[in-house]
Amino acid sequence: MAEIIYTDHLKLRLNIRKIPENYPREIYEEPDQLFEDKLEGNSIAVRKMQYNNKNRNMMIAFEKSGAGVEIITIHPISDEKILNRVMTGRWVKNE
Repeated sequence: MAEIIYTDHLKLRLNIRKIPENYPREIYEEPDQLFEDKLEGNSIAVRKMQYNNKNRNMMIAFEKSGAGVEIITIHPISDEKILNRVMTGRWVKNE
């Protein structure tokens, strides 16, 4: 299993948004959907998780580097935003 590294930016976002610390790892390890972000050049993983008492899509942006994975950021994302990013070609679905 690849080493998972949390960036300082990710740690800040977890704290500000009050997202459980284990969420990025869980989303990375068992995503519902995977995309490539053509604008930013990152990989994107999305998974439905419990957040603020609702079942929400949570997304992480990450980069694979050598034997490790660096998770850059995390935030909730709506179905509409996911669809918009796919329709505009910014996100390309990975299978």
